[in-house]
Amino acid sequence: MPNRFHGGYHTKVGGTQELPLIGKASVDEIDSMKVHPSHQVQNETIIKNQKRPVVVCGLVEAKYLVCALLVVQNTGAVLLMRYTRSMPGQSNFATQTAVIMQECLKGLACIPLLLREYGTVSSAWEKPREALKTSVPALLYLVQNNLQYVAVTYLDAATYTVSYQTKIVWSGILSVLLLSRKLSLHKWLGIALLAVGVGVVQIAGTQAEDSDLSAKEDLSNPAKDQINQKSIDVAHTLRLVGMTAVITAAMVSALAGVYFEKILKGARVGLWTRNLQLAFYSVLVGYIKLATSAEGLRIRSGELTFFHGYTRLTWLCIATNAFGGLLVGTVIKYADAVMKDVALGCSIVLSSLISTILFDFQLNSLFIAGITAVIYAVFLYGERATCGGLLPTKNEAKPTSHEASATDITPTTKQVNGQLNKV
Repeated sequence: MPNRFHGGYHTKVGGTQELPLIGKASVDEIDSMKVHPSHQVQNETIIKNQKRPVVVCGLVEAKYLVCALLVVQNTGAVLLMRYTRSMPGQSNFATQTAVIMQECLKGLACIPLLLREYGTVSSAWEKPREALKTSVPALLYLVQNNLQYVAVTYLDAATYTVSYQTKIVWSGILSVLLLSRKLSLHKWLGIALLAVGVGVVQIAGTQAEDSDLSAKEDLSNPAKDQINQKSIDVAHTLRLVGMTAVITAAMVSALAGVYFEKILKGARVGLWTRNLQLAFYSVLVGYIKLATSAEGLRIRSGELTFFHGYTRLTWLCIATNAFGGLLVGTVIKYADAVMKDVALGCSIVLSSLISTILFDFQLNSLFIAGITAVIYAVFLYGERATCGGLLPTKNEAKPTSHEASATDITPTTKQVNGQLNKV
């Protein structure tokens, strides 16, 4: 029989064979595991059971900790952006400076990771032509980051969070067009359901705004009624601006992600190298954009400082957005894509609930139905949910060995989509 393990079997006088020393198993543990060579399934089960989960501080498994942090980060990033752009005294900063500082923090975070992997950061610039390719997604992400701030100015946090999931729709379509990727029926159904869910959320939000403004109508005063109707029209216009901004941001982010994946797979350049290049070009393009803007002219004239209007919450918002991408990569490392999707669903629900407290947001049955459809669509797109029993899940459709199912992801794709908090 071929030897399936490094080190071979230990043979005893009884004709039975023992497993070799695997990992950190003790000699006594090995002696207690007498398995006949033909029982390969039992051998695989023993090896699988010997894999110890990573535990942090002896209290909690790392996969649960990082998923909890991802929920907090996803929820906190949206709520903080919304709060800093809607509350008096918090929205005086120039959003372009916040985007630049966000990219600076991302670049600084990549440096120790590059040093650990290569021992130097100069490797990021050894191939100038390859590095230049990163300028394209850098420009796209710059546009996306600015559009996000526009969107949260005119949309509540819950609507923004749900609507931004249209990135999955754009990612699927663009991966077909640019990467010649074929999408399964699961994914197309997930895309369709997600689009419907976002549409339902938009209708629910509009109805909530109308009912709120209509409650303030004064039927005894026609003049006030006309003013109230104008307020409704303005609210609809601003909401349309916000929805246009968030959907465009999702599309631009998806385009940047697909292009980034293409150049990442097209050359032997590491993920953290690309991320450092991306941060560098984002800062460069961001400064050019700032220099040509009205805020930039006021900063250069000395009328304003670069950090004008910054508060502790502004810095917290910047840091939360900056380290989100690194956190997604950590989730993929210690957990899997399923837990990442669960964390995403939890963050959507949590941001909606907190919005009802912080921003006086009113949840209605139609909005809840839209949220449910979007969360289910995320799982359906990942082929981790059935469609009324008509379609099998990924594990049912493609049975794999324990080695393959242990990490049910495509590392490069997930890392690319997760980088720079574009989740």
